[in-house]
Amino acid sequence: MESTGANHLRTKIGLSSLSRKSVVLILDGLGDLPVPALGGRTPLEAADTPVLNRLAGIGSYGLVDPVGPGTIPNTHSGCGILMGILPADVHRLKRGPVEASGAGRNLTTEEIALRANFATLDRQAGGLRILDRRAGRISSGTDELAARLRQVDLGDGVHGELLPTDQHRCVVVLSGPGLDPAVTDTDPGDRGMPAFFKSCRPEAAGAELTARKLDLFLEIARDELAAHAVNLERQANGLMPANGVITRGAGRGFSLENVLDENGLSAAVVAGCNTVIGLTRTLGFECCTDPRFTADAKTDIDAKLSAALHALERHDLAYVHIKAPDLFAHDHQPERKKVFLERTDQALEAVVRSGAMIMLAADHSTDSNTGAHTADPVPVLLFDPESPAPDDSQPVNFGEAACAGGNMPRQSSHQLLLRLMSLMGKPAAR
Repeated sequence: MESTGANHLRTKIGLSSLSRKSVVLILDGLGDLPVPALGGRTPLEAADTPVLNRLAGIGSYGLVDPVGPGTIPNTHSGCGILMGILPADVHRLKRGPVEASGAGRNLTTEEIALRANFATLDRQAGGLRILDRRAGRISSGTDELAARLRQVDLGDGVHGELLPTDQHRCVVVLSGPGLDPAVTDTDPGDRGMPAFFKSCRPEAAGAELTARKLDLFLEIARDELAAHAVNLERQANGLMPANGVITRGAGRGFSLENVLDENGLSAAVVAGCNTVIGLTRTLGFECCTDPRFTADAKTDIDAKLSAALHALERHDLAYVHIKAPDLFAHDHQPERKKVFLERTDQALEAVVRSGAMIMLAADHSTDSNTGAHTADPVPVLLFDPESPAPDDSQPVNFGEAACAGGNMPRQSSHQLLLRLMSLMGKPAAR
């Protein structure tokens, strides 16, 4: 017999045409570590999340390793597996081409792409010091900055181009014969900070041309950006200038198998983050975008979830990607991450009422103490409104500690997706 709480929730839900369809909510960087300022709790544990607590108490919850135990994921790999990419193919998933796809750029066979950031650099005695990998999270003027770096002639038939996407994020595309993407990153990552800028180096004999041309492009970028009116205005207003570009994840265009397609499931993705938009286009899913769907805390969560429910009229799954938790953790703002999670919890009630299945997951953990991604597992839950609740079901304080003792075994994101597919009546053929 179900508890009073479970009965009440199911009465509110009822049944609908969405009952065997699913909303998959990906909270970017959801997992975290205990924070002293929050009394030794994580932002999720400290947040008031009554909806998630109820769903966990009635449904299934636990910890998931996005890629595998001990592996530090990033957004494109963590989200990619949740969106059906096979774990064995993750090594082929390069960030540059994903971002290029998000920017609407289809790469030719003679082009390679790199994820890039506008950054703040300072020339010091030891070299170019990277003061901020994100140029103070610049949010305006990037189109004007990038306009200076369109079709830059780098010699030997090679051209470079900078494509702005959202905030500090951008894409470098190199075009020409003889290019090989096997080069090092010039972005040290959060874990590598503070750092001096390091030139690009080839990781294979055939990549020497790429390394030289990328270094030349980044040098030209520094020269063009330093005296740009956008940066002069930023400095006059006490803001960090976007006077340099740093890169990572070089790669060519690619196509990958997808477990959803292989098993006859269609999907839509609601997102404002260029990385996830790029994944969506690469995988051939419907991409739902809107000016209200941003990749920051200003995003309209209610509108995103509403768009997902409408997408379920056409598809089996609707993914909703929300970036803000990751941003707050990167910026060492656990309290703001907590408050944002509370906003998300309130908005989730509309999905509960729809009668759709709900899977809440994350692409990776981001530590608010260090501002870096970690290899820690992420908290997840699965809720099927038609599955019987345990007789003794009670709300759970949904968070990392509770999920460590949850009623689902620790597993990978791929296994979690297969579990959802099975609940939907679409068990994977392999």
